[in-house]
Amino acid sequence: MQLTTKRKTVFIAFLVFDVLVVIALIALFQLRGERTREAALREIGVTIYPEARTLNEFRLIDQQGEFFTQVDLQGSWNLVFFGFTHCPDICPFTMAELGQFYAGLDFNQDIKPRVLLVTVDPGQDNPESMAAYLANYNEEFIGLSGDPGQIAQLAAQLYVGYGDAVKSEVAAITHEHGGPPSEVDVAQGDYLIEHSAHIAVINPQGDYYAVMRAPHRDQDLIKAFRELVK
Repeated sequence: MQLTTKRKTVFIAFLVFDVLVVIALIALFQLRGERTREAALREIGVTIYPEARTLNEFRLIDQQGEFFTQVDLQGSWNLVFFGFTHCPDICPFTMAELGQFYAGLDFNQDIKPRVLLVTVDPGQDNPESMAAYLANYNEEFIGLSGDPGQIAQLAAQLYVGYGDAVKSEVAAITHEHGGPPSEVDVAQGDYLIEHSAHIAVINPQGDYYAVMRAPHRDQDLIKAFRELVK
C-alpha cells in the first residue's frame, strides 16, 4: 500500500516524536543518575564543582629539589592537602588516612593518583624535611615547599586559608615570653599554624575539579575517588 504525502508526513512526525522521547528519557535517566552520584558524594563530604576551575601558573619545589609547576599537575589525578611537618594533629591524621587510602587502591584496576602535601610553613619546611616527613606515610607522595608568595598564591586558588605560627599551649606554659614563636619553640615544634583541612582534587587537565572536606577516612576517600574518576 502506497502512503499518501499526508500519511508520510504524519508517519515521519511520529518517528521524530518517538526519537525525541527516547532522547529525553535517556537525558533524564543520565541526569537522575548524576544527581544520585553527587548526592552520594556529598554524604561523604565531597563536592564536584559545576565547572572545573583553571589554575594560574605557580612554581614550587618538590622533596627532590626539583621545580614543580601547574604543568606538572597535568596527566594525572591529584589530591592536594596543605599542612606542615610540625603539625601535631590534623596533618598526621590526614596523611595517615591518605596513606591507607593509597595502599587500599588496586592499581591493576584503579587509576593511580598523586598525593601532594603543600607546606604552610615554608620558613621551616624544605625539601629535606618534607622528604623525611612523607617517608612516614608513602615515599611516592610529593611534598612541595618553596617561596611563601607562591604557596600563598596556590592556596588562594584552592580556597585554603592558613595563619601565622603561634605558640602552642605547651610552649605557653614552658616559656614566659610573648609574641611569635622563638627559635627554641620552632626547634622543639612547640607552635601551631591554623590551616584549612580539605583536600583539593585536581583533574588530569590540571584544573580544580572537586573538594573533599574533613574529616577524612580512608574508605570514604577510596569510594569518593573511584566515583570521581569514572
